[in-house]
Amino acid sequence: MRAKPRSISKILVFLLLIQVALISNSLPKAFASSTKTFKATQASRVVTLIGFTRPRVAMTLVSEESAVCTKVYSDVGDTIGKGGRFAELDPTFIKLEIAQLQADLKRLRSDLTYYDKEAKRYIKLVKKNTAAQSELDLHIRNFESAEASLRSTQLKLNVDREHLRRYTLRGPVGWRVIKRYIEPGEWVNKGEKVAELGNFKTLLVPYALTIPELKKIRTSKKLTLKLPDLAIEVPAKLERISPDFDPETRKVEVDFEISKGNFEFRGGLRTELDIKMPDPGGAVIVPKSALLKAYDDTFIVRPDGVRVKVLVLGDTDDGRVRVSSRAVKSGEEFLIKP
Repeated sequence: MRAKPRSISKILVFLLLIQVALISNSLPKAFASSTKTFKATQASRVVTLIGFTRPRVAMTLVSEESAVCTKVYSDVGDTIGKGGRFAELDPTFIKLEIAQLQADLKRLRSDLTYYDKEAKRYIKLVKKNTAAQSELDLHIRNFESAEASLRSTQLKLNVDREHLRRYTLRGPVGWRVIKRYIEPGEWVNKGEKVAELGNFKTLLVPYALTIPELKKIRTSKKLTLKLPDLAIEVPAKLERISPDFDPETRKVEVDFEISKGNFEFRGGLRTELDIKMPDPGGAVIVPKSALLKAYDDTFIVRPDGVRVKVLVLGDTDDGRVRVSSRAVKSGEEFLIKP
């Protein structure tokens, strides 16, 4: 006698309910013998930011005089040598002015000596009443006028000597030439840019960080930057922090300094900054032995035997598992499966 289809369906449902009940009853028993627990720890994610190196300081070298360029000592990429000389301007006319002023000084010194002697001689004659006072006043006036002319000419000579010094265009020693704007034989005007220089002894890397990222960086004991193109990692330090922020990105501009490293210090090197931040989804890390699978679901069990369904996100580098659940918080205790 064949069973009806409806009766068979009822039997299958009944058997399924019995199996589910057995599994439910067996879960607490499976962990009943386990007294070991662990605390779920907050999962983290690594945020990788990319930046590029630049010189610690850059400057524009400007000519302070107008003249023909006669020589350039450094080309693009060269380092400014001892003395800081970058280029020379033709000093012919300023040297002629200096020679003229030196001749004037010699003449004025001679005049000053003569008027001094005459004034002293007339002082004696006036005391003896053998010369008029007006004659003495005239010689004293000539002496003072020559003395004033001497001081003025000496001042002009000092100014021209300073101008002559500036006909040699100089930059900071050890800085490198980024751009060069002049050539020998070219006329250079006063105030014209002649070169762009940079201090590449120390490099800066600008980044834009959120407030939580900046807080994490400031509490880090050791900061390093990766140079993926060179396959190396170098120490760095937080050099500058802007007190303002970008209203569009809502991030703060900061500069990291690189002062040590076995590589050529230059601009444009790609760097990577890794920041370990808390998982924004609230995921936690648990041991693999704490996971219990039932059909297609995964659970972790509280010390009182209550199961909590979790979503497995993946393995960690240390062999544990990242899981997520609204019912699981960092710091809560769960059983370790025996």
